[in-house]
Amino acid sequence: MVERVMKNELANHERLTDDELIAEVRRLVTCECEATAPLIAVLAELDERRLYLAAGCSSLFTYCTQVLHLSEHAAYGRIEAARAARKWQFKVAFTVSRDTYEKLREAQDLLRHRVPNGDVAVIVDRALTLLLAELHQTKHAAVGRPRIQKASAVHSRHVPASVNRAVWERDQGRCAFVGTTGRCAERGFLEYHHVVPFADGGATVVANLELRCRAHNEYEAERWFGVAEVRERPVCEFNAV
Repeated sequence: MVERVMKNELANHERLTDDELIAEVRRLVTCECEATAPLIAVLAELDERRLYLAAGCSSLFTYCTQVLHLSEHAAYGRIEAARAARKWQFKVAFTVSRDTYEKLREAQDLLRHRVPNGDVAVIVDRALTLLLAELHQTKHAAVGRPRIQKASAVHSRHVPASVNRAVWERDQGRCAFVGTTGRCAERGFLEYHHVVPFADGGATVVANLELRCRAHNEYEAERWFGVAEVRERPVCEFNAV
């Protein structure tokens, strides 16, 4: 069937002028690109579900060559692309200033012995790893040798580093408020929330603290104290992460 289609196509293309043939090549390349991307995505999902087994094939390669009638070369290339897409499925594109671009170039040069090809993805990953380590230390006191909490700290509004770490780890860096449809998914603008408010005698201990996003921290304060009173409270009464 493939050979018959090829012969018909060749016969049709022989009648084209040079300009028409070039235009046809460009059109077909565009069509192939538009069709190949969805095919690779479908193959990635088919591979994940191992649907080729039910078809009587022991591998995706066999399925592509025997069932889909792809050439071995085409099958191999598409399978590799499908598995790469499954592993590396996030693409980030953004515009930076000249200063930021120069910093990136300098980082590439300084890391040539470890990243010879200057892969931007690797460099950004290294930079984010360092940034996250710094943020974890400053935001929720993630340190190698933590200090022991003083007994007097439970009577203070200030959240000690040891309590900070324990609450963050327990709540997995996410708002712990549970509503009627489930737990809040927010991971930004987090604050340490006293379950029993400090103003009402609540202690600053792990058992009485939970992470809240800013909106839910204020929401629970309003439910406890009332809207009018909460809106008059100073911002410093909330412990931001």
